[in-house]
Amino acid sequence: MKEKKTDQRIRLTRTLLKNALVQLMQENHISKISVRALCETAGINRSTFYLHYTDPYDLLASVEKEVLDNLNQHLNLQSIVDKQPLSSQVMTRVLDYVKENVDLFKALLSENCDYAFQRDLMELAQVLSSQPNQSLDQRTIGYVKDFCLSGTISVLQKWLQEGMQESTAQISEFIVQIMYFGLSSVSNDLLQN
Repeated sequence: MKEKKTDQRIRLTRTLLKNALVQLMQENHISKISVRALCETAGINRSTFYLHYTDPYDLLASVEKEVLDNLNQHLNLQSIVDKQPLSSQVMTRVLDYVKENVDLFKALLSENCDYAFQRDLMELAQVLSSQPNQSLDQRTIGYVKDFCLSGTISVLQKWLQEGMQESTAQISEFIVQIMYFGLSSVSNDLLQN
């Protein structure tokens, strides 16, 4: 019985710290967030923080890992529909998860977070086909990949900040259309309700 109570306290403490981090990252870059600010926001003392994490970056890494693990599980539970392109389906599922955890992703996809996480998230979402254009050399493929990843993150940031007015399927289709067919493929009705 005592072990279960301890586990509850640990989970509660970690949840409080995670929520504090998300709250503080709405306004501050991770490099500007102190242990003191995290503890004050979470309502815990510093020694409790140090029982779980070494610094704010360690807490952020833990949150990022948890998000990627949860998203991976979320994607594995979904079934594939033959009628839609796989990239669009996967992206829509990722966006569904983002929408369910909006405050968390406003922080993690903001400029206040680590770009490496954003890159990992987009790679998990399979934003780019695993079959790149065979006529391109590796250096060019790297540039194209970075361009697409940055563009996708920017679209998601705008979508989140503006209140997610479009459905996850609409934003997914918009991203996939631009990525695979360029700006000339975008029509005025693509994001219309």
